[in-house]
Amino acid sequence: MTVSTPRDAQDAAPRRKRWRRAALWTVAALVVLEVLLNVALNVGVVQAIMRRGTDRVVLGWERAWWLWPVGRLHLRDFTLTKQDPDLWWKVEVEALSARISLTSLLSNHVDVQGIDGHGARFQLEPSSAPEEPPSKPGAHPWEIELKDVTLHEVRVLDFSRVRFAGALDVTGSLHLTSRERLLVDLPSVRVAQGFLEVDGKQVARLETLSARALLDAPFREGQGYDLSEALGGQVQAKVDLFPLDWLNEQLGASAPISLRGGAGRVDLDVRMKKSALEAGSKVDAQGAELDLRAGPLRARAPWSLQASLEPERPEGPSGQLQVTFAPVRVSGPGGNGVEVPEVALFVLARRRAGGRGFDLEPDLRVAKSQPLDLRVINPWLEQTLEIDSGHVTVRSEERPKGSKARGSLNLRMDTDLVSGSMGKNKVLLRAEVEVDARHLSTDLTQLGLSGTTLRLSKVSSNGPVPIRAWSGVFALPRASLSLSPTVLSARFASHLTDTQPLVALLTTSKGLPSFLTSLLNIREVEVTGQVRIDERGLQVRELKAKGQGFSLEGHLDLVRGDITGALLTTIGAVTGAVELRPGRNDLHLVEPTKWFTGQTPPPFR
Repeated sequence: MTVSTPRDAQDAAPRRKRWRRAALWTVAALVVLEVLLNVALNVGVVQAIMRRGTDRVVLGWERAWWLWPVGRLHLRDFTLTKQDPDLWWKVEVEALSARISLTSLLSNHVDVQGIDGHGARFQLEPSSAPEEPPSKPGAHPWEIELKDVTLHEVRVLDFSRVRFAGALDVTGSLHLTSRERLLVDLPSVRVAQGFLEVDGKQVARLETLSARALLDAPFREGQGYDLSEALGGQVQAKVDLFPLDWLNEQLGASAPISLRGGAGRVDLDVRMKKSALEAGSKVDAQGAELDLRAGPLRARAPWSLQASLEPERPEGPSGQLQVTFAPVRVSGPGGNGVEVPEVALFVLARRRAGGRGFDLEPDLRVAKSQPLDLRVINPWLEQTLEIDSGHVTVRSEERPKGSKARGSLNLRMDTDLVSGSMGKNKVLLRAEVEVDARHLSTDLTQLGLSGTTLRLSKVSSNGPVPIRAWSGVFALPRASLSLSPTVLSARFASHLTDTQPLVALLTTSKGLPSFLTSLLNIREVEVTGQVRIDERGLQVRELKAKGQGFSLEGHLDLVRGDITGALLTTIGAVTGAVELRPGRNDLHLVEPTKWFTGQTPPPFR
């Protein structure tokens, strides 16, 4: 008897074979695709495709593997580089894993999620790249979107000359649309410990740091990414400052100023919105004794700094800053010195209309110093005036206790009666100097003193023509004090009540010519010129004086009471020229203007 197999059973076997073959072919195809994908990842195909479609954005890695589509992409030595006309930056990660969408690449979109990286570095430097050509009409820009990023052990943040070295953890995201917008959101940045470096030298240790930041920068055609209102966030940190000696290299070997010491601690809480400081920001810092050397002078003082920004108020400042040095010990080349109990700079900040920037109201307060023996400046001044006795005190404008700052930056120096010698002549005087610190120069080779006022009183001299109780006020619209060597240069303007000092300069004997005796009776005289005082004496150039029926111009040098130079003087209808020589003066009444014109003044030393 024959038993036949049912038709369904006969068809099932081939179907099973076909399914097995299909499954095998599918698995084989997936294996081949997996191999091809991993080969493409490791031979630079993917990087090349993206490089062609992005403006100066380069993604790269040394090794990669990916069990697609269920596994995560693993990269070794990952880099992301971007170059703009002004800046070049690069992110490097030693090991990185993430989930990435292949299909998004077909629409010029890099979509990477769940990034987990270890051992990262960030580097930013100025760039000199040419301007980017405009995008082709209708071109679809590439987008790079990195979501849920976690980077552990970010070891280096290198901003060209400033560098962080340590270990910090970062979480955040990045969204870059080529030539449209750059968005970086960092909800958490934490540092357990690290160091700040400037030009390769450690300057501070970060004890702790926590921060959040948001950078939202639109692209401006022809300008690049606009950072003017792009940054927001908050930084809280505790920082140990190392001694400030490292600043000397920044100043340069030829700088007359040098710093030593000043190590301290800083606690800060800085908040920003649209690249502007926000209310609640504050800084509290203090340091050990700072040793400042400027030319022949040396100043030492502990320091402190407090700054805060408060919520907006209808009246009153938005913020305030106070920098204090107390006590300040100042000494000269001979070791003699003076102590100032406290020097404090207060700055009130009022936010401008529209919320962009601040108007600042500074106020300098200097407690009255102990008297300083003025003989300490004889090594510099003795060729002009050798001081025998006298003292000076330094202070700021006095105001009642508890009074508010009034925008004053005036520093005053007052002397008692100073006794000195100009050659064989004895001189007595009192001096008061008022310095407007708002005009202090930032040039490290000299100290700008423009706006300074010098008041002389009770000036007396026993020269051939004595000076008795004379006084005068000299305004210095332009003035500077070079520190190494010490040189005072100034343009001055003065209103003199009488001409006693001019007569004293013009004469070497009591028997004045009749032409000059009229000078003794001239009052209310305007005097201008340029002066230079250094260790070799005093020089005056472009000297001009004008009064009722009187004018004078010329130049002169003064060294230990000896005067050389030339003057052209007009009194009434009479004009004469005076040749100044050590020991005697010659009077020229015949063609005096012609003679004077031929006396070219020597340049300043």
